[in-house]
Amino acid sequence: MGKIIGGIVVGLVIIIAIVVGVFYFNLDKVIIASVEKYGSEVTKTDVVLNEVDLDVTSGKGALKGFSVGNPEGFDEDYSIKFDSVAVEVDISGSNDEVIHILEIRVENPSIIYEVNQTTNNLDTIRNNVDAFMKENGLSGGEKSEESSEESGPKVIIDNIFINGGQVSVKADMLAGQKIDGKLPNIQMSDIGKDEGGASPGEVAAKIIDELTGKAMNVITDLGIGKNLGSLLENAGDLVNKTGVGKAGEAAKDATKGATEAVDGAGKSIKKLLGD
Repeated sequence: MGKIIGGIVVGLVIIIAIVVGVFYFNLDKVIIASVEKYGSEVTKTDVVLNEVDLDVTSGKGALKGFSVGNPEGFDEDYSIKFDSVAVEVDISGSNDEVIHILEIRVENPSIIYEVNQTTNNLDTIRNNVDAFMKENGLSGGEKSEESSEESGPKVIIDNIFINGGQVSVKADMLAGQKIDGKLPNIQMSDIGKDEGGASPGEVAAKIIDELTGKAMNVITDLGIGKNLGSLLENAGDLVNKTGVGKAGEAAKDATKGATEAVDGAGKSIKKLLGD
């Protein structure tokens, strides 16, 4: 009898070891699947993560080729892009129920603020995030009966650092002129800690909301309109503020010419729109 019980115990240990081994050696696939699935659900865009290079012994690694696509009605290939992200996972404190991430560090992210006639891409994404939060009872709203429970492991993140980001403005009426603003450094701490782990969707919503919120502050400081009409109205101030043109007198001439051109385009477009 003792030998039988001993055999059963040994068998259970082997099964547990196989399950844990499969989880650890597929942790990169778990992360990619979670990021793409829940990121896309939250933002209602195509979220892509190309590669996770993670050392399961040290827990250190990198996420490569992360991007958030643009909502419908916008032309740029992406709205947010991280070429490489350093990550450190607490391997011993992670399992198939909770992934404990010690640190995520993003350097030099690129954000595109694209304007069309009625709105802009970042506001659209933020509205999508807000809707997701409310539908899932994460922002004061009641959880929709149609929303399904999220499966898969929950996440705890000790620290997220996003440094050296840049926001670029894209609009047809700028005729290829490049207007950039510097994103302030961002730090987020203890995500999911109090709840014993947050769902991947909740984590994605918090990060995207923080990032787009800070980017919108940059846009506000630049004095850029939220749609084509308001962008046209303050285009002269925008040209002066961002220093489009060459230095000295040449800059003044270029600014004057650009302002007149923008004003003319604005009047023409407003006539077409019936304003």
